[in-house]
Amino acid sequence: MANKGSSTSFTKQNDKEKQSRLLNITKSDGTVVVWQKGSKSKENFTAFSFDKDKLLLTLRLSHRSNLGGKDVLYSFTLSGVNYFGQGKLRNIDKDGYKLECAGDLFKSERRETYRLLTYPHHNVYVHVPVSPEEIQNSNIVNINTGLSQTGLFNNFLDIVGEETQTKMIAGFMRFRVLDISVTGLAFQVTDLEKKFVEDGKILEPIILIFNGHQMEIPKAEVKYIIPLLNHSGKSFKVGLKFADMTINLDEELGGKINEALRDFDSEFEDFI
Repeated sequence: MANKGSSTSFTKQNDKEKQSRLLNITKSDGTVVVWQKGSKSKENFTAFSFDKDKLLLTLRLSHRSNLGGKDVLYSFTLSGVNYFGQGKLRNIDKDGYKLECAGDLFKSERRETYRLLTYPHHNVYVHVPVSPEEIQNSNIVNINTGLSQTGLFNNFLDIVGEETQTKMIAGFMRFRVLDISVTGLAFQVTDLEKKFVEDGKILEPIILIFNGHQMEIPKAEVKYIIPLLNHSGKSFKVGLKFADMTINLDEELGGKINEALRDFDSEFEDFI
């Protein structure tokens, strides 16, 4: 769910996800930001331990906090993804401060409809699996070189120095990603290449190269193929929807998309 007019959504974590997030922030001695709603003053605690039975997060602070005994909001970041919750900060004891985390925990991200435009400012490529039989039966392979038109073009980009870190992968065809979200992406193909990504086709797996960082998406479905009328010749925009995403992979991709986005604190206060 999200604020009206906001591009940010806050997704409630289930009990298992909540416990996992709170435990993981202690493993890295991560920072937990604590504040009262409406206050611009925030305090940065270090997460020390988590009692999953009592839902108590033990926090350390170099000085005495002014928030002891008060209802508070808190946030932390894991793998570039922001999490927000409501709780109560107990007064300090011999172990430190205890943050009661019985309230809901939310993951913040851009709405699923929000898409990061990756071309031309980001080097993002998708590698789509293509069987040897499909290549052999197609007419896009150059007889002299044995390379597809896509392969020839990408090899030329390598020669002139564009994205030299993103090489062709055996058994895959590479395409430049136009835009991406946490649920899917879009890329451009020619009329000859369109046969490899027919509408409704399941691709298992696809490989995503995001500014040099490689991720393997277990499964993707071709959701649409639409003509690009503003391009010379016949070209199409292909939309993929991701499937079978694990929690870790979802966080990894969300982190890459969100890492340059602004702080979500004010939008969370509006949300609650």
